Amino acid sequence: MRLRFIILSALLLSALAGCTTTRRFPNLEAPPEPPPLPSPVAPKARIDSDTFLPWASEEPSLIVVDKTCRTLNLYHYGRLSRTYPAVFGRKPGRKVYEGDQRTPTGLYMIIGKRNHHQRWARFMLLDYPTEQDVRLYWQNVSAGIVPRRGDGYRGVGGAIGIHGTDDEVLNRIGVDWTMGCVSLLNADVKELSAFVSVGTLVYIKD
Repeated sequence: MRLRFIILSALLLSALAGCTTTRRFPNLEAPPEPPPLPSPVAPKARIDSDTFLPWASEEPSLIVVDKTCRTLNLYHYGRLSRTYPAVFGRKPGRKVYEGDQRTPTGLYMIIGKRNHHQRWARFMLLDYPTEQDVRLYWQNVSAGIVPRRGDGYRGVGGAIGIHGTDDEVLNRIGVDWTMGCVSLLNADVKELSAFVSVGTLVYIKD
């Protein structure tokens, strides 16, 4: 928990506000774990190769998801190594309750990986909801914002992750279609999955 607090504090203080375009770096020194980076494909766009998070220099991998920039950035030992286009929940804003079709905001961790999924290529499960998400949920229950279902309120929800797509056209034109997950192109999520492991931290920001 302390490590998560330190990383979240650093992220909030870092100059991560600007959106980056995408490039794959050919000469990155690959970490021992996750597996070495493969030979790069043609760059998707230009990016500042000096992008570096000094406070994350000891982290083998770190993911920063930017809902405003519509990107998922992968860092290896503090240095930006990949940027992928991403789409999100059908409705904007921070996830509060089950069925609100929003993507959560906050610091999470990959707690499970599936290399095969009946609908999408790869699935990386996040530890949503965290204590902060549960606290936000009950604040919204008290404020009357969470709708009722049957005799009680909807729950805080779960099963949020990073996965591929069964309709790449929607991803390519930037349509937000998920129920709250982060969706990448299938080739991108397959590549990302090879670089990260259970325990990798994922920061999702608006």
